[in-house]
Amino acid sequence: MTKPRSDLRRLGTILVLGVVAGAAARYYIESRTRTETRTQPHLIDWEQARAVALRVSKWEQAPIQDRAHRREQYVRLVAKSEPLIAEYLGVQLPEPISRVYVFDRREWLEANFASFEQLFNPIEELYERNGGARGPLMLLLGDLNGKVLGAQIGVLLGYLGQRVLGQYDLSLLSPDPATQGALYYVEPNIARVQTQLGLSDEDFRLWIALHETTHAFEFEAYPWVRRHFNELLQEYFNELNGQLENLGSGLTQLVGRVAQGLGTGQHWIEMMLTPRQRAIFDRLQALMSLVEGYGNHVMNAVGRQLLPSFEQIEQRVAQRQQTKTLVEQLFNRLTGMDLKLAQYQQGEAFVNAVVDARGITFAARVWERVEHLPTMEEIRNPQQWIARMDRMA
Repeated sequence: MTKPRSDLRRLGTILVLGVVAGAAARYYIESRTRTETRTQPHLIDWEQARAVALRVSKWEQAPIQDRAHRREQYVRLVAKSEPLIAEYLGVQLPEPISRVYVFDRREWLEANFASFEQLFNPIEELYERNGGARGPLMLLLGDLNGKVLGAQIGVLLGYLGQRVLGQYDLSLLSPDPATQGALYYVEPNIARVQTQLGLSDEDFRLWIALHETTHAFEFEAYPWVRRHFNELLQEYFNELNGQLENLGSGLTQLVGRVAQGLGTGQHWIEMMLTPRQRAIFDRLQALMSLVEGYGNHVMNAVGRQLLPSFEQIEQRVAQRQQTKTLVEQLFNRLTGMDLKLAQYQQGEAFVNAVVDARGITFAARVWERVEHLPTMEEIRNPQQWIARMDRMA
């Protein structure tokens, strides 16, 4: 179990799956001829994904005990967190957080599948626009590969469904730009971890609420951040479109990039990206690292003053993080989560270093405008960002 994460870690894996889905689409797109005798298969079989995710999550074994009580508790804890975070950060939300949900694993999965389908729409459209599959054999392969991709996504979400505690859902790429984010609390997972670690019921849930509520401040007190996030995502998918259009040398170039990356210490995911995709990926990673690191910093700063059992929670959660099974370590490596976790740790270290050097008010300059966002290089070297902010003052 890790510290509570928002859907940003999930988004990092979405970007990886986007590369995989793009490779699959490239395999299918041999011409722009469409069949009239059978329904065009989708790139991803979402029903297959749902079925696999539900099986993997074992949701039926983890019901919510006393849902009404828990929802009242989380609403109260979020309301308690808001003024404390506002005072520490020196900024107010435009309106109180109202979308607070207590989910079991199945409900969390359904909420995230709705987001996943929306996020993958650009790739599905690329696939269809470039002709999809053709002929009986390719249609069969289209169905088969759609089920394979669906199963891969299902395994990923089912695995996360057993482990996620809290989530701030950004409603990324929502057609309504005014849509607010929502806070999800997966109560069966929270209850299991609280019991396993012997933690205080109220303190542990407030610890989680502080982190997720901080994400609401990051995206709702500074609306441009969500717009910028969406623009980066759209830019990433546009770049993927260009890659799909260039069918002749795409595979050769991919093999070449992987070969060049071997022995350099690069993650396998980074090796698969084109230089342009890598540049966008780095910007997204820097933003995600900052958001998560800022959330952890605020949770620690406010929680340490507020929660009597704060140190106990931190210690026991840290011990749990260090005892991952071999299967968990392999899963994290294959899905790229190890890359995300390392960068989120760097994000927290960046925020802590800036606050220690110049205070939280100076650190909050990251949210003033796009130009103030740190690069991955600056996240690894906080003094570079501090020096740049001094020059821009």
